[in-house]
Order: sequence, then C-alpha cells, then structure tokens
Amino acid sequence: MKTVNQVLNELDALYDINWRGHVFIVDDNFIGNKKFVRDELLPAMYKWAKEHKFPFTFNTQTSIDLADDKEILDLMVKTGFDSTFIGIETPDENALTACNKVQNNNRDMVESVHAIQKAGLQVSGGFIVGFDSDSSSIFNSQIEFIKKSGIVSAMVGLLNAPKNTKLYERMEAENRLTEDATGDNTDMTMNFVPKMDKELLQEGYNNILQSIYEIKPYYQRIRQFLKHYNKTSGNFGYLDKNKILAFFKTIFIMGIKEKGRGEYWKLLFWSLFHKPSAFVHVMTLVVYGYHFRNIFNVR
Repeated sequence: MKTVNQVLNELDALYDINWRGHVFIVDDNFIGNKKFVRDELLPAMYKWAKEHKFPFTFNTQTSIDLADDKEILDLMVKTGFDSTFIGIETPDENALTACNKVQNNNRDMVESVHAIQKAGLQVSGGFIVGFDSDSSSIFNSQIEFIKKSGIVSAMVGLLNAPKNTKLYERMEAENRLTEDATGDNTDMTMNFVPKMDKELLQEGYNNILQSIYEIKPYYQRIRQFLKHYNKTSGNFGYLDKNKILAFFKTIFIMGIKEKGRGEYWKLLFWSLFHKPSAFVHVMTLVVYGYHFRNIFNVR
C-alpha cells in the first residue's frame, strides 16, 4: 500500500501544476484495509484538503460493504469524495456465489446503495449478464434493480473469461472458449459459449441498455438518486468557466435540439427546486446520459 506521505505528495504535485477538480484514486477497493483508511489516510487527506480550501473532488472504487461503515463514509464525504464505483454484478445470489462475490451476498443491496447515497456519495455500478445461472428473467431483474437503486451511471456488460482466471480455466476445461476476451465487456462480445441461447442473451442485454438509457427513464433515475442523496458537508464541486460553458451547451443540445427536451427541462427545474446544492452534479449526469445514448445507440 502507498503510505500517507506518498498520497499527500501526489496531491501536492497536482495542486502545484494548478489542477483543480476531479481526482480519481485508482484502487480496486479503496476500503480494502479499513483500519488504515479510517485511522490514517482519510484524516490526513481531510487535513490537507481543508488547508488547501478543498481544491479537489475525489472518486474511487469500493466494495458494497462501505455501506456498513458510517465513520468511513462520513470521512470520505467530508474530505471531498463525491462518488464511488461498486461492482454490483447481479441481483442473483447464485451467480454472486459462483463468482465468489461474498460481500454482496446476504444483504439488501438496494438499501446498501441508498445508505451510501444518503451519506453523500453517488454510486456508479458495474453489472454483468451471462452467468451460467442466469435465466431469461435476469434482464428485467437488472433493469428493476438499477431503477430502484437510483444508480444513474450503470455499466452493464456481458460476462467474459479473461486469461489467468478460474472462469477461464473452467471454460477451457468444458471446451466452451471461443476466442480471447477483448478486455471490453460492453462491446457486445463474449469469448465463450453461454448456457443461455446466445441470441436471447444478446437481445436481453440490448434491452437492458435501451431500457436504462432512454431519455425518460434515465432522467427519472436521476430524480430517484436525488431523493436519497443527502450531501451536507465537504466540497460540493469546483465550479469553473468550463462547467458554466458546458451547462449552456446542455441547454442547446439537450434542451433545444434533442427529442427528449421536455424531460430535460422537467429535470432541470425539479432539481433547482428540490436539490439546488446538487445542481452541478445533476448537469454532469445529464451529459453522461447524452454520452451513453450515443455510445449504445439508444433510440
């Protein structure tokens, strides 16, 4: 692990080159060592951020059991964290057991996501379909979970088997491998023969993407997120001229040109009246939605 001094030196380096704004802390699980993070790293980061007038907003990756540690959650938000990516994978417990995602089992994951949002962090989620235990009901289950949880930025992919993994070894032993994994589980490809009919799987996968990124359900999900989001301390986001310019671009593109412009204006005024402190966050998510619709060719 990096020492506290290493982390602070990197923050100093970013600050000295006049960077202001988002900083991604690259760690597959930022809370992998909870004691170190709670007792040493976060208090030092908070002190640094306060002394420098909170120039950065941080995001990282954590496991879902972050919801169980209010002290770490409060420290993260106070320090300037505004989001975390969590590998939800699937609401199906059989698939979670098969992929050894033990921290996701035996818990209400929707409530866990809401607990993290209520503390003041946006949750981005990773989801996967194509497990051997998946039935045709998995597609609606994923859509419903994403909708109820208020996870706005949901990365849904088809299961692949990378080399040097147990899944790869099992697929190889079962003679189900077809090619090497591309490394991008959102490019509509799989590198093994799934148990489910492949056409049904790809059709169901595409239906998830269409359902969660169509304009109306996407904006509804932003509102669902905001109903639980409760940021009351720390840095609310560094506002600069680029963000102001981006806001006016959203008015022109999403508020005037796009077919779903009515939904855009509903969301804009709803957020101004109900969550004005999160307005910069909302407009960022609006831009994400435009990006997702274009990437996934959502009609």
